[in-house]
Amino acid sequence: MVTNRFVLANLLHRPMRAFASVLAISLEVLLILMIVGFCRGVIVDSANRQEGIGAHIFLQPPNAPPIFTSSGVVMPISDAEKLRQVAGIRAVAPVLYQVELQDGLVTIFGVDLKSFDEVSGGLTYLQGGPFTSASANEIIIDDLEAQSKNLQVGDSREFKGQRFRICGVVQHGKGARVFMPIETMQELVGRKGMASMMFVKCDDPAQTGQVLKSIQTVLPGYRAFSVQDWVSRIMNTNPPVLDVFLNVVVGVAVLIGSFAIFLSLYTTIAERTRDIGILKAIGASKSYIMGVILRESLALCVLGLVLGLVLTALGREILHAIFPTQQVLISLSWILRSTLLVLVSGVLGAIYPALQAASKDPIHALAYE
Repeated sequence: MVTNRFVLANLLHRPMRAFASVLAISLEVLLILMIVGFCRGVIVDSANRQEGIGAHIFLQPPNAPPIFTSSGVVMPISDAEKLRQVAGIRAVAPVLYQVELQDGLVTIFGVDLKSFDEVSGGLTYLQGGPFTSASANEIIIDDLEAQSKNLQVGDSREFKGQRFRICGVVQHGKGARVFMPIETMQELVGRKGMASMMFVKCDDPAQTGQVLKSIQTVLPGYRAFSVQDWVSRIMNTNPPVLDVFLNVVVGVAVLIGSFAIFLSLYTTIAERTRDIGILKAIGASKSYIMGVILRESLALCVLGLVLGLVLTALGREILHAIFPTQQVLISLSWILRSTLLVLVSGVLGAIYPALQAASKDPIHALAYE
């Protein structure tokens, strides 16, 4: 009890310095959870929208990236006709895929609307309707995209220097945020007659495995997955560059927390040298002195962790209000990891000040002014 009162007195002796340390630790928590939550949100949102299409098989061209595909790796759209001849296949929807960084990350599907509706069961229109022609300069957007950009039917958006009229707003959850005719997309990106991927609907979902084998016979070398397998790959596999990025972010966050603890405790010990001398003069051991310093570090970490969680929850709500299309997923596992990282940074930052305090000579400490 006496030790805890001593720790509390140390924190209250310089409240602004203690608050600055708590704030720095909370920023460590905020940085870790928001960056990881943002990246995880992009991956999970993409997986959910792919699954929401309702296809049974996902097909990529040879040499396509293992998880994410783009218009840079394509296949002839005529391959769709080969697939339609395979027994057990009901519908095939070729898609040309594009990503735009325009006021946020925007995924665009170039689609043949008739075949896409056959696979997906059709888009649910909240405003407007489908394209007026297969080569129109028109786009369909989902409701979250419309909400985030304050758009409605009749407005226009620009992609790659070309303006498109919004002809429909649909319920989100089926593949992309933006849809345009596949012929228009092919002209826009210089991939005439090409598709990035194809979604396949089977007559009987129970026969998906057999259909996959047939596809490998008809189109050898192509990458074909059941949608469940594809979604699992998206959810459980991070691109190497993302792992490197997250490791750098976590490392920087730990350094921030460690430095904040170190600076706070180092200056505290310098100011309370005489107090430490009194403790040692009345019999306090080195381990006791180190324990006091480490408890002070722990108190700062706990306060910083609580404030960091509050700031993260607030930041997530603000981000969602500004960008409705962006999810920030804060998982319990990452909260526990952040807690562990905060404690590690606190211990690392407190080690040297604690050793310095424990090693002070009581005679010199009592004589200190």
